[in-house]
Amino acid sequence: MGELKVRLPNNIENQLKSIATGCFGSKADAIDIAVSKAVDEWVRKTQKILVSHQPPKDPVEAIWCMLSDVKKSGVELQHEAKKIRSSRAMKYRNVPD
Repeated sequence: MGELKVRLPNNIENQLKSIATGCFGSKADAIDIAVSKAVDEWVRKTQKILVSHQPPKDPVEAIWCMLSDVKKSGVELQHEAKKIRSSRAMKYRNVPD
C-alpha cells in the first residue's frame, strides 16, 4: 500500500478527525479509511469526467459541415481572422487603429 503526505487546513483536518472517528470508531486507521474512501470517490468521478470529455480522434470529422453555410473561401477566412486578431492585440496595447 502506498503512502502520501498531504497538507490540509486546520479546520478540515479537525473535521476529518472528528467525522472519521465518529464513522469508523477510534481505530488507529480511521483517518486512513476515511481518506481512502474520499480519494477513491474523487478519482472515480474525475475519471468519468475526463473520459467523457476526450477530444475527438479526428478533429476534421468533428467539425465536418459546420462551415457549409459560409460563402467565403478558406483564404478569405484566414485574412479576416488575421484582421480580428491584430485589432484585438492592438486594444491590449492601447494603440489606436
